[in-house]
Amino acid sequence: MVTTVRKVLLIAASSLLIMSGASAQQPSGEAALPSADAPAEPEQLVKIATLNTPQANDEFTRNVQIMQEQRRAVANLYALLAQEEDEDIKYNIEAKIHELMVKLNDENKRMAEAFRYTLNRRYVRSIENATVYIQLSDEEADSHRKKLSLKGETPPKSLKSNMLSVCTLNTAEAAQAFQKDVASMQAKRDIALQMQTVVENAETPDDKAYAQGRLDQVLGQVSAFNKEMVRAYGFSISRNYVLQIDKSSLFVWALASEIADASSSN
Repeated sequence: MVTTVRKVLLIAASSLLIMSGASAQQPSGEAALPSADAPAEPEQLVKIATLNTPQANDEFTRNVQIMQEQRRAVANLYALLAQEEDEDIKYNIEAKIHELMVKLNDENKRMAEAFRYTLNRRYVRSIENATVYIQLSDEEADSHRKKLSLKGETPPKSLKSNMLSVCTLNTAEAAQAFQKDVASMQAKRDIALQMQTVVENAETPDDKAYAQGRLDQVLGQVSAFNKEMVRAYGFSISRNYVLQIDKSSLFVWALASEIADASSSN
């Protein structure tokens, strides 16, 4: 069941909200980079968990987002603490840091037990199955229910949240291709928006004509690519969508020595 997500002209602002978070081949954590003089020990990805339902994916992503927000809040408080001179204010900041760290450590422990995930490691999440939903207005959702009712068909549960499935991505390759295409579309749209600004700020007729020509070219590319996206996925840049992750696998970057130690202990 689709739940509420935490989601041209150029251009009505189309957005793809990824329900259940990190996209394929995207690190789920925010681990610090190794120091420049750290030994370059080989690393490889090791699969540690599979999230088999939308609910499990929602829970994982929601918890990761909460942990990352808490960690950013702690970092911001430390920055304030370093600049503060008043002892009473520093005491209050330190108390807030302690409170957040207790919550963060508790959440980190729960995530380690449930998903073998901790904030001090680097992860990759691979989407294996997903469903793309279009976001409907109240009027569109009501119209769709009426059409289904006339046909004697039962409305899908997603309509309760004004969502309608437009395509399913049944393999990791399909999910990655979709995300790549969406990113490409959004990049083209961003270029078009930038070119529109250039046109509006042109100081001479010649500069404006040149910029307009480039803008027209980019808009032609956006239109052509949008038509292909509609054909392939039912996805249009003029609408908002949700990518619900139905199944994903979680991998951790591990040192060769860690893998060897784990193998020898089994």
